[in-house]
This record gives sequence, structure tokens and C-alpha cells, in this order.
Amino acid sequence: MDLVLLLAEIFTVASAVIVAFHPNILYAAVFLLFAFCGVAVMFLFAGADFLAGAQIIIYVGGVTILILFAIMLTQWLYKIKLVDIRNKMLLPGVLAIGIGFFLYRALHQMALSLPKLTPEALDKFTATPKTALMGQALLGSYLLPFEAITILLLGALVGAVWLARPE
Repeated sequence: MDLVLLLAEIFTVASAVIVAFHPNILYAAVFLLFAFCGVAVMFLFAGADFLAGAQIIIYVGGVTILILFAIMLTQWLYKIKLVDIRNKMLLPGVLAIGIGFFLYRALHQMALSLPKLTPEALDKFTATPKTALMGQALLGSYLLPFEAITILLLGALVGAVWLARPE
């Protein structure tokens, strides 16, 4: 299981780097979808099943698809190269390495100061899924506000299509 989590972390970071540095906005948006999926996998490993589901529904299913719609509706936009590769990678690269080194040192120091957990102490922290209760609440007593939000988002999408239409 640790190998799957490590692969998900590498996949997420690699996708995020491609999003940040890819010159084509369409490909960057597709890799953003992959980065969001990797974050959802990490939420699953953390025992946060509701957050993983919300990540998939909201970010992968909503935000990324809305970004892709906006790119596709404005046809000239996905042909534009947004990053000029020539000499602009040095400063972000140095900053990323510096911040990464600082974060590694800080997390390493913090990990050394934490007390070691015994198996008995870990038994207290078992995660129990709460998704079923939240689903019953969303489709029960909170159904009307949930549907009102979906109609509002649909209206926003229709408005975006109307604004992006050719004259």
C-alpha cells in the first residue's frame, strides 16, 4: 500500500509540474485533471473518503471540465503558447529547489520531535467512513439547497457559453 501511495504522490507532483510549465493551455488543463485525481487518491489513503469524493465531484467533475469548456469555446485560446521557455525557468527553478529544501528540513525536524506511536495508540485513530451519513443528509433534509446550487451552476455555464459565442 505504501508503494501505491508513493506512486500517487509522484503522479500528482509530476502532473502539477506539467501544469505549471507546459506551454499549451489545453494540455495544462488536462494534466490539471490528473493532478486533482492524484490528490483524491491521497485523500483516500488518509481515510478522508468524503474529501476524496468531493475532490472528484467538485474539482475533477466541475472545475476542470468548466476550464476545458472555456478553453474549447474560445478557440483561439488553446493555440496560444502561454509560457516563453527561453530564459525564464532559472528563477522559478532555483526558488522551487530552495523552498523544497526548506520544507524538507522543517518537516524532518518536526518528525524528529514527534513522539513515537505504539500500536495501542494507533488503534484509537482508526478512521470510520462517514460518507453514508453525509449522503443521506445531502439527499434528505438538504436536497433543496443542493439542487438550487446545481441550477445556479448550470445557469453560470449557460451564461459562459452565451458570452463566448461568436457575434
